[in-house]
Amino acid sequence: MISEKAFEVLRATSLFADFTDEQLEMVPKVGRERRFEPGETIVEEGDVDARSLWLVLEGEVDVVVAGEVLRTMGAGTHFGEMALLTGSPRSADIVTRKPTVALELTQNHLNGLIGANPQVAIDMLAVLATRLNTATEALAAVIAASDEAAAAARDYGVGQVEGSVSHHHDAIEPG
Repeated sequence: MISEKAFEVLRATSLFADFTDEQLEMVPKVGRERRFEPGETIVEEGDVDARSLWLVLEGEVDVVVAGEVLRTMGAGTHFGEMALLTGSPRSADIVTRKPTVALELTQNHLNGLIGANPQVAIDMLAVLATRLNTATEALAAVIAASDEAAAAARDYGVGQVEGSVSHHHDAIEPG
């Protein structure tokens, strides 16, 4: 039996919102509850062997890419579904900010849950689509900023510095 608090966190998690109480009680039974101290890494960016979905039951974790914290997630959030479903390397480090309790669901655990409630698969696809849209928008913003920087450089003649220097160099060389 899970604690009332953990039960309420699972109930509030979008992946399990459509579960009956009986199905919801199955989730922690098929998963593994893990406790982490602040500063522990749960998931490492680039890991290709990890095949688990994680649900934060208590505490907070940071999503870190290239040493930069992109966002902080708390109780009721989940991560790892992209690598679990696609087999792709982990896209970020997940590092605990506070003492954290998380539920780990492996591929086999998840298959059992999807069998009990196929809506979980649909909800996971919705999460993936949302995260893909967010990443696409962020990439578009980076590209736009890069294009603006290149245009500004052209406007200020930065691209012609080399020609200008050699022109002045020719002018001062003895001839």
